[in-house]
Amino acid sequence: MNINGYDYISEQDFVAHWGAHAKPNGDLYFYDEVRSLPVEHVWTVSEGADIDEDGFNRDDSWYASPGIFFTNALGYLITDRPWADDTHDAVWYLDDDDEAREERRKDFVSVLEEK
Repeated sequence: MNINGYDYISEQDFVAHWGAHAKPNGDLYFYDEVRSLPVEHVWTVSEGADIDEDGFNRDDSWYASPGIFFTNALGYLITDRPWADDTHDAVWYLDDDDEAREERRKDFVSVLEEK
């Protein structure tokens, strides 16, 4: 998936092929919950950085970067598959709408259950 000239792992591939997951309720993990895990299975989630001229974020998407970072971290995800040094960032977007978020969580859980 290419966005503004940069290759990202699509959200669907991130879940289906990488085994990416948040907590069962859809929330992101806290640092204390991932710090003892192998770093190659932890991804840091942050908001898009596309800011308009009024200082508002124009990009509602969330992105997952391989590794543990603290700056701008919203939380963390875990993957079944370890990342490598050349692994691209992934798109991880959770809608602020509670109903849409619950549907999205169900989709992610069902993909994980199929494995």
